[in-house]
Amino acid sequence: RHRLEEQETSASTSTVGMVRSAVQAFLSMIDPPPHKSVFGLDAIRGTFLARYRGAKQFFVDRGWSDGRLDCIMIPSTTRDEGKRRAVLYCNPNAGLIEVATGMGLTGGNVAQDDDSDDSEDGKRTPSCWTEFYIQNGYDVYLFNYAGYGRSFGGSDWNDNFSREFSHGVFACVKRVFFSIFFAFKPSSESLKTDSAMVAKFLVDVVGVEELVLHGESIGGLSAAGAARALTPASAAKACPVSLLICDRTFCNLESVAQRLVGQWTGNAIRLLAPTWSTDVARDYLWSRCPKIIANDCSDEIIHDFSSLKSGVSLSSELKCATRNAGWAMPAPLEYRMADLDAVGVAKCRISRSFSQQRKPPPTWPADKNVTLSEAFHFAACVKRIGKVATKAKTQINAMMLDIEEDGEEEGVEVSYAPDDASNHSSVPKSSVEAAKFLAKLWSTLALTDGLCGHTLGHTVKEGFDCTVAWLCTVLTLGGQVLAEQAEKRWSSGVEDCDRILSPDDFDMRPTGHTSGESELARHPLPIPEVLSTLKDIMNKEAHFAEDVEAELAYIVGVLEYILARLTSREVAAVSMIRRTQIDNRSVAVGCFLNLHCGHNNQYSEEEQEKLVELIQRFSKNSSNC
Repeated sequence: RHRLEEQETSASTSTVGMVRSAVQAFLSMIDPPPHKSVFGLDAIRGTFLARYRGAKQFFVDRGWSDGRLDCIMIPSTTRDEGKRRAVLYCNPNAGLIEVATGMGLTGGNVAQDDDSDDSEDGKRTPSCWTEFYIQNGYDVYLFNYAGYGRSFGGSDWNDNFSREFSHGVFACVKRVFFSIFFAFKPSSESLKTDSAMVAKFLVDVVGVEELVLHGESIGGLSAAGAARALTPASAAKACPVSLLICDRTFCNLESVAQRLVGQWTGNAIRLLAPTWSTDVARDYLWSRCPKIIANDCSDEIIHDFSSLKSGVSLSSELKCATRNAGWAMPAPLEYRMADLDAVGVAKCRISRSFSQQRKPPPTWPADKNVTLSEAFHFAACVKRIGKVATKAKTQINAMMLDIEEDGEEEGVEVSYAPDDASNHSSVPKSSVEAAKFLAKLWSTLALTDGLCGHTLGHTVKEGFDCTVAWLCTVLTLGGQVLAEQAEKRWSSGVEDCDRILSPDDFDMRPTGHTSGESELARHPLPIPEVLSTLKDIMNKEAHFAEDVEAELAYIVGVLEYILARLTSREVAAVSMIRRTQIDNRSVAVGCFLNLHCGHNNQYSEEEQEKLVELIQRFSKNSSNC
């Protein structure tokens, strides 16, 4: 045995052995050998089917393209005698139902030990979406996209050929040739078709009366495409989809690649896959049914600027097409040159005119929407103040240490000015006071709460386009966050005409928040408080703000516009409708659910409660229609 092992080792280390190993590794990728272990997908499938009493497996035909989709139904544990309710879960990352997050490795409706209950009332804490929905009265339908698991596209011959495996060089070449030229290949359109076919089957054949489409990550593309496909052409006809949930998904795939890899990938994807359509924002907006956007601004996979939240907000606020929503947008040349020269926009070398840079901010109710130029001007003004504040702090530190910090890049990182600078003999007192003023100005502005995600300072460091998206998101979806906050103080007897949003609703900080704050760790500041601080600075310390006077005035004007628009009766009424009712005037934008759970992680208990509340609201209103 040792002699054979020595021969194999010597063969593998030789040139011929290395080439042979490389060829075998390459062939195993393009022509995978059959799985020999008994612990495969069938074993996993049998394991979770045994945990759910009443679970069924069935196939759904793909219609005109032939092929079949492998589906599984998990019955609800709390089904009532009313409407038959069901959730069609669309897998993330084109995953398999056997291992996707829709199905967990624990749980089930088979009798469990009493000590396995996690809550006082004996109700198990959901470990996956299947557990979550069956505990809330919904049957769960899971399926594999065509090309995954036992689902396949094309004819039966396509499926039979893929199941056969013969040894030999000729058989290997035959399989590789078939897979390249004839085999079915999943695409964005096939994902949409698959979910639409299963949803139509559930409504027409199974008889589901209340259907919820829940798409997570890339499953949001599939779910939104299905909802749009099932939306009747006539507005008089009701959509068979009761609710569409796009959970932590993107506005289009190209924008995600731009943020993860580089800006060149957007056009590269469209060049390599010209037939793919991944415009989730378009399908979402064109679906005429109640909708929920669930988004985590700190998602580690989908950048906040590439999310469906940003795509819908940009399209709705700027009145632009959704095809390139979320793509990296270069700022106008004058703003980039001003940023490069570290001067105000009015002093830029290629500034067209001083009057253009002094243009007034939008006002409410004269301006129902902001324009792209106004949004970019706001972004440039904020970044200018951040860079001036950072430069002042750097100069004070250099004077204190009596050194020159050449080569340090100016940014927007300053949060406070050193307190001991005023005691340093080499530092002029006027310079210290100016630095403290700018540090206070920027620290206040940077902590401005975005209502729907990051603070303003965080987005400024991401780029001009991210600040534009921040502004559009606040104006489009911020009213719903305020409405949710206002619901806590509204009594059930308040008339709709009296339900107005107050500036106090902007404050999302917990009670006693000041006890745990420090100079380096603070809660986001509500917009009214930021606005009051900026106005106080302009009135009492205006002589320190000469370099940023125009920028500060414009920022104050935009914040006043945000405050006036979001607290108006018109916006308050629309925000409440989007959160509680089915209304054709605002159904395009849908309801917003702010998350803090990351990508593909299970919701926290608080987030699950919010989702259940929204589902129940839409279910109640759809029953009354």
